Amino acid sequence: MTAMDRVGALSGAVYFIVANAAVAIGADPATPDAPSGQESLDALARMAANPAAQAAMSMEFLAFTAWMVFVGYVCWRLRAAGWVAAVALVGGVVEIAVKLGSGGPLIAGYLLRDQISPEQAAVLAEINKADFMVGLLPAGLFVLCAAIAALRTRELGRVLAWSGILIGAGNIVTSAVIGVNLPESGFAPTFLLILVWELVISLRWGFARNQSRIRAAVKPVDPVTS
Repeated sequence: MTAMDRVGALSGAVYFIVANAAVAIGADPATPDAPSGQESLDALARMAANPAAQAAMSMEFLAFTAWMVFVGYVCWRLRAAGWVAAVALVGGVVEIAVKLGSGGPLIAGYLLRDQISPEQAAVLAEINKADFMVGLLPAGLFVLCAAIAALRTRELGRVLAWSGILIGAGNIVTSAVIGVNLPESGFAPTFLLILVWELVISLRWGFARNQSRIRAAVKPVDPVTS
């Protein structure tokens, strides 16, 4: 484990901390879980008047940057697993793309908040919600394949690897079961398990201790002559 290895590993923990801090800072208690169009417009107006809420959006972009580094590090570390690691990389890249794309409707609504109708604001809010739910599929695929690769390469213990397999598969199934029937809040609790699993392996690898290898000195033995 070099210093750069630790940076790559701990980028997952950085993503978890910064993303959750952004959610806490940007949270609007006046907005319900399933806002109407007018309530969405009101929330955008409150964001415009709140510099902290605007900063929270920038923090989320920084968090996603750390997530990109983490996905790349995980798949590089598990590259010996072959195509399974490559599929994990595809899942991670698609998940990041979906996450970044989900911010587009929010930014568009914020910029056009004085020009759009409540109905248009409701559509943008639903697109943002749908993007999050669609992201469950690639997120689950990333964790599933990364856990399988870690099990094959023995980069993680059996408990962490098998828990990742179950969590990843569970999110894929959740995404398939939900389909077009999005929950009212637009959030699936199974995604929290993905975040926790990624945090655990980030800390597990980031603080791994280097084990020094002690080689026994072998002294040449003179041949015994009779």
